[in-house]
Order: sequence, then structure tokens, then C-alpha cells
Amino acid sequence: MRAVESTSTRARLTWPGLALLGALALTPACGSDNTTPTTPTTPAGGTTETLNGTMAPQGIAIRTFNATQAGTVSVLLAKTDPPITLGLGVGIHGATGADCMFTQTVNAQAGTTAQLSVSVDPGTYCAGAYDIGTVGQSGVVVTVTVTHP
Repeated sequence: MRAVESTSTRARLTWPGLALLGALALTPACGSDNTTPTTPTTPAGGTTETLNGTMAPQGIAIRTFNATQAGTVSVLLAKTDPPITLGLGVGIHGATGADCMFTQTVNAQAGTTAQLSVSVDPGTYCAGAYDIGTVGQSGVVVTVTVTHP
């Protein structure tokens, strides 16, 4: 009686394949002994909040938020109608609950990438846009996006 052979396909290494494996085994790993491991500053599941509104001349449009852990806050001036330059800021929420004291600011026009990024510790913060003297009498429609840990 004969044994039945399986007809399964087997991967076969050829001479070039063996030579490649041998070369990889002898190659030292690249790296540096003096590197410090880093961790990402923004968690993978960061929170994004959008502020839409109309800003009056000399006005401010802010969003208060809680950073649940240390990381990076990114502020994007996504839209202004009409197109103008506004100030963007990130700061500390005031004790009265109504004011925002910006500690980092930048002047920006609407775009598709964050114009302001700030490292923060866990806590309550505020971010938004403000008039730098460019808002006309009829105001400006603004969209600001704040991403935070």
C-alpha cells in the first residue's frame, strides 16, 4: 500500500533568498545609545471642539475646555467671512468664569493647519480668536477649531 502525499504548496528558499537572510542576520541594528525615549504629547483620542459664531468689532470668540492630561493644544482658524486676519490665543480661564487671559497668541488668516500649538498640563484653559482691528462694522463670521488632550 502506498502512502498518500499531500499536494500542498511549500515555500522554498532559493540561493538568492538564503544570501539575503544571511546578510540581514550579520547586519548590526542601527541606533544610538544616547537617545531618550519620547512619548507623544497628544493622545490618539484627542478632543476636537469647534466654535462657530459672528464676532463684533473689538470682539472675542472663546471656548473654555478641560485638558484631562498633559499634551498639546492646537488652535485652527478655519474660516473667516469676509477673509481677514484675526488674533488667535490660548490661555488660562479667568477666576470669574467669563474672562480668558491669553498667554500665547498669534495673528493668523484662515487656513487648513493649526496656526497655534501650545503644550499644557491637565487643567482648565481657554482658546479662541479676537479682533486685532480688522473686523468691520458688520462683524465677521468665524470658525475656530480647538484640539486638546
